[in-house]
Amino acid sequence: MSKLSTTTWPKRHRQTFNQLADFMNQYNIKSPTVLEVGPGATSSLLKNLLASGEGEDLSFWANRLRAFLRNVDSLIRHIPFVDLHSFEPGELLDVLPADARLIVSDINPRVIKAIAKQYPQADARVIDFADSPMKEPVDIIVCLCVIVRTSAPKTIFKNLYDSLKPGGLFVIDNRSITNFSDSFCVMERLAPQIWRKTGNS
Repeated sequence: MSKLSTTTWPKRHRQTFNQLADFMNQYNIKSPTVLEVGPGATSSLLKNLLASGEGEDLSFWANRLRAFLRNVDSLIRHIPFVDLHSFEPGELLDVLPADARLIVSDINPRVIKAIAKQYPQADARVIDFADSPMKEPVDIIVCLCVIVRTSAPKTIFKNLYDSLKPGGLFVIDNRSITNFSDSFCVMERLAPQIWRKTGNS
């Protein structure tokens, strides 16, 4: 069984998703196919106790409490019979056009089962990007704080890059760009975690 190693909480990527909406308008991306990779999950037991937003929005003690609850959640969510909850697909759907197609992928079947139940409008799939890119390239890829936790990060980065159409938007964390992109990766930086693919392949 695949591990549940991704920590998540409500509105974790609020600012980045709002910027993504702005860039979709700027580049006239109207009916995108969007691939979200590894959105993470929490236990349903603690989902309402995890504070939203980034750490700077909270007091010292609120940050301490949130860190404690995340650590507890990381233990609880590994229990096989505990239901899971994923915040990010819903938050991403909130900024996408109504006719967008959202594909949510993860290598953990429990996460995909939870997402399929929560978001029936999304196409939830178990996909391992260490094997190959998408057969049909997509307009936008969202992959935040995932690649750095994998066992084949360079391969996964390249397969995701190859899964993105020329001119497409890549929403990805800075550590993954810094450590795993290579000469094959031709992109323009639009915002701290948003890039546009300018290469033809």
